[in-house]
Amino acid sequence: MQSSQSLKILLDMLREDLKAKLNSTIGGMPNTGRAVDDSISGAIETLREGLLDKFELVAKADYDAQIALLENMQAQLKDLEDRLEALEQDKAL
Repeated sequence: MQSSQSLKILLDMLREDLKAKLNSTIGGMPNTGRAVDDSISGAIETLREGLLDKFELVAKADYDAQIALLENMQAQLKDLEDRLEALEQDKAL
């Protein structure tokens, strides 16, 4: 979930930058600043959700369990390959 947090921080920084620039451009126009801030917030939230939907995120515990399972299977495969090679050498003699 580190990427999700980094993305949120990046989008929050973008939101604040846009808000500051629009507020300086709009000046003292009444109620416009809040509407712009709401529009920016909505657009950035939609963008964030769209970006996160493209990722296939899993819990770290599930990922670690799959890695451990894969390493175990690789060790078993190596053992079987070694045993097969030894049997083939015995049969050749």
